[in-house]
Amino acid sequence: MLMRVFDTSDYDRSLRRRRLVAFGLLAVGITGILCYLFLIKGSDVLPDFARGFYLGGASGICIGAVFLLVRVTYLLSNRSAQKKAKIKEQDEREKTIVNQAFQFAGMFTFFACAASLFVLVAVSMAAALAVLCVVAVYAIVWLIASLYLSKKL
Repeated sequence: MLMRVFDTSDYDRSLRRRRLVAFGLLAVGITGILCYLFLIKGSDVLPDFARGFYLGGASGICIGAVFLLVRVTYLLSNRSAQKKAKIKEQDEREKTIVNQAFQFAGMFTFFACAASLFVLVAVSMAAALAVLCVVAVYAIVWLIASLYLSKKL
């Protein structure tokens, strides 16, 4: 489903899907802010950094969702801007740059997590398991994406 959101074969439809994603992100961010206000703010159970994480993470998600929503709404209402954005997104050079950047970031993240496991196992088993789960999720998502794309392309 997420891969279909960024499919630009029908750009108008893709923009409408992105608007739905923006609303979903906004709902997640608002949920985080509400959790902070009603569950975490007055609680002494969590340390300060954890409470700050809730507020900062939820605020960041809300701000990103609003920016995405404004941009997509602008593109849906302005045909000339939509045409320019579509040309830019479908440009082969832009696609190559984005794909190589994602590939490099994914490889770097994978190997950095693998290397950090050697340190974390000696320091904290819980942290090592968390990083190991990140590596496992990355591998599973890569496998699913690979299978999906092999059938689609």
